[in-house]
Amino acid sequence: MTLDDKKPARTSPLGAVPGLPELNVDHTLATQTKQLQAYRELLELLAASEQESAEIYPQLSKQYLTHVATLTQLKDDLQNAFTRIRALKVHFKGQYPDVFEYVQKLHMEEDEYEHVDNDSSMY
Repeated sequence: MTLDDKKPARTSPLGAVPGLPELNVDHTLATQTKQLQAYRELLELLAASEQESAEIYPQLSKQYLTHVATLTQLKDDLQNAFTRIRALKVHFKGQYPDVFEYVQKLHMEEDEYEHVDNDSSMY
């Protein structure tokens, strides 16, 4: 390509207004074309991401429901276990009050001992 083949840069008619700089329309057009291409690539990336999300969502939704059901079952099992423990405590307290009070006293002393150990280990 020689200098004779080179097209002169197009300028906007606003360039003729005194006091305003001459605008290079070719440069502006090239910049906007690059930006448009970048937006198209971004749009393609977002569309691919949305499609992937749409494909994965049903599987993850199913797994989520399974986890929720498992946690609900665990909660119910724990409530049942603690209810049974409370019932056993009431039963043993009624049947063996002296032994029950002794064991409760041991637990209180053990808790106090652990509390003192935890306080001393903080320093």
